[in-house]
Amino acid sequence: MAKINIPTELLPKETFKSLPAKEKEEYLRNLLKKILELNPEGITISQIKEATEFTYSTIWHHLEMLSSTAQCHKLSRGNLDVYHPTGKSSHLNDYTKGRVQYTISTVENNEGNFICIHEKRENRQGNHTVVRGIGIPFELIDDLIETFNKVKGKDTGVTAEELLKEGLIKKEELLKGGEGK
Repeated sequence: MAKINIPTELLPKETFKSLPAKEKEEYLRNLLKKILELNPEGITISQIKEATEFTYSTIWHHLEMLSSTAQCHKLSRGNLDVYHPTGKSSHLNDYTKGRVQYTISTVENNEGNFICIHEKRENRQGNHTVVRGIGIPFELIDDLIETFNKVKGKDTGVTAEELLKEGLIKKEELLKGGEGK
């Protein structure tokens, strides 16, 4: 198996084991993001397992969390998942509502250009950490803005079916997620 690059500042095993659960989670998330950045060509769970002392299921869990919150990019090749860093990111703006912060950035990677939106909440250490995220291809932005503008000003809780009845969206848009234009 190909050797991967790992950060030099790994915690000793006993120090890691003594951390509280939430701190272990944050440490693993940050460590995996660093490992991904050091291996831009992509890496597998098995490669990380071989280079670290973490279990396959632990690595899988945290990489899936990073992938589902748009903090890394997963490409499935048959029965093999290869994880990549998100790509070149440029911060655009932050928006705050209550205790929630929304960060918007552009991301460029080998799959294309994306607008990335992350929802961040304050953790126990007082830092904002990503709890949700999505990468939206540039090609869909105009259609999404048009749909958002149709919903804007409506009563809260408006459904897609109500927009369809009012003629604000087409049935094809509802069925194909906006591709029906």
